[in-house]
Amino acid sequence: MATQRTNITTSLKIKVENGTTDAGAVKYATRTFSSINPEISDEDLLAVGQGLAALQSHDVGDIQRAENATLVTD
Repeated sequence: MATQRTNITTSLKIKVENGTTDAGAVKYATRTFSSINPEISDEDLLAVGQGLAALQSHDVGDIQRAENATLVTD
């Protein structure tokens, strides 16, 4: 039996610095952009993320790709 991925969803997540903890560690908030075409290449998604990150007033920590899918067998 072959396993297939269905109902694939992709989102872009940008982690931005959002203050510090009492201990002085940096806290992060995540800006999530959903309904991204799952066929987008990593390079193109990173370019989009960098463009959106440039619009942020906070410093950017990470740009992430998140995917969810349902696994089914034939």
